[in-house]
Amino acid sequence: MSLSISGLGSGLPINEWVEAFVGVEQTKIDSLTAQQDELNDKSKVLNSLKSTYTSVNTATQKFTDALHGSAANIFVKTTVTTSDEDDKYLTATATQVATPAVLKITVQQLATPTSVRTYGPESEDGKKLDFSDSSLKLSDLGYDKEGIFTINGTSFKVDGDTTIDGLVYQINNSTDAGVQAHLEDGQIVIEGNNTGAQEIKIEDADGSDFASWIGWTDEDNVTQGQNAKFTINGKEKEAATNNLTSAETGVTGVSLELKEVTGDEVIKVNIKRESDADGVLEALKSFVESFNKAINDTDTETDSEGYLYGETSLVTIRNRLRTSITDVINPNGVYKSLADIGITSGEPGLDVDADTTSLVIDEEKFMEAFKSNPAAVKELLIGKSADPLTGEEATQGVMQKVQEGLEYALDVEGGYFVARNESLSSQISNLADKILAKQEDLEQYRERLTNQFNYMDQQIALLNNQYSQMASQLQSIGVNTGS
Repeated sequence: MSLSISGLGSGLPINEWVEAFVGVEQTKIDSLTAQQDELNDKSKVLNSLKSTYTSVNTATQKFTDALHGSAANIFVKTTVTTSDEDDKYLTATATQVATPAVLKITVQQLATPTSVRTYGPESEDGKKLDFSDSSLKLSDLGYDKEGIFTINGTSFKVDGDTTIDGLVYQINNSTDAGVQAHLEDGQIVIEGNNTGAQEIKIEDADGSDFASWIGWTDEDNVTQGQNAKFTINGKEKEAATNNLTSAETGVTGVSLELKEVTGDEVIKVNIKRESDADGVLEALKSFVESFNKAINDTDTETDSEGYLYGETSLVTIRNRLRTSITDVINPNGVYKSLADIGITSGEPGLDVDADTTSLVIDEEKFMEAFKSNPAAVKELLIGKSADPLTGEEATQGVMQKVQEGLEYALDVEGGYFVARNESLSSQISNLADKILAKQEDLEQYRERLTNQFNYMDQQIALLNNQYSQMASQLQSIGVNTGS
């Protein structure tokens, strides 16, 4: 509760006195709040740096994933070319798990969906119906009663007032029937959503004859869908779709989209795997960008003006990261350090050990190194596995060294960033409790002061009143009270 006094009884500036006393105590709370704000800012910066260091680790994994399977191997790329240069008959795609091969493909038949038509303008006498005008009602065509029919078990209701548009809308708006309807040559055509030899089951409900009246139950109006038929290297295959995954093609990592029957023409699909200098260079650019940001941001924030000044553990992490890319990695290798493949500190050509903070890539030197010996570049970056036949031991590359340097920082169960954030969170929470307690104490202090000054004001007012009465009595008996 906030109390206010004016000093009316005494004429003294009591409110100002109370606020002055309270202000002295408020400065102590303000000091704690400033500490809390500083810790919050430090926590935000720390989380930002954690994200930056995580980006470095992610960038290294683009390289080291190649040790765990060809699907993640950025050092090679899989290319697909076909003799069908205009993609008239088919298009082919291949993932990195596809092995080099030449596939000879023919397409005998494309997959088509099952369709069901109504009786149309050309139907035999007694069954002619013309749905060309979609605004017509069913009653305009001779159906003037209520009817219920099902498509693949989904029910639809019509009556004489149902328009052609309304009927088509009902069917197309259903998510369960598995079909779509459209107008074609004066007929309503229902077509399956999927290709292949699949049935569209249309039936009248009990007491209804709508489906039979319109022609959807007449087998002569049904065109059965068909599967795609094709051959790969002389082996006949069949699928319910024209978009063939590797499961349908039977060739690991190879997908096909069939577009047209080839007839007597054989389409050749050539799958190649080759070193991917461009892919590695792009991944290195991403690594260098994240590395430079981590180093520079750390230097900025641990500087004497930074939020993380005095964080010696963070400086140690930064130095480990820096060292991990400046060391000679493979003394016996063709390429011994990053400088050998064009990655240095400073201008291109400057030695990687130079006392600067940012890495740069000499792209021309890198491309020359990669094209000259891609295996050696790969070994420098991610090492190589042990060879049980030769007894050669596994080696580490630059990226594993960087990952080891980041372990202490990013470990989720006690790494620097996790532990430091927990410590900051605890300090912030403790300060919040102290601030709350002191704010409560301050309000009580304000209330005590207010009560005390109120009492003083009342006493002064009482004394003034008593004095006035005494002076009046003395004056009445002729005593001068002016002095």
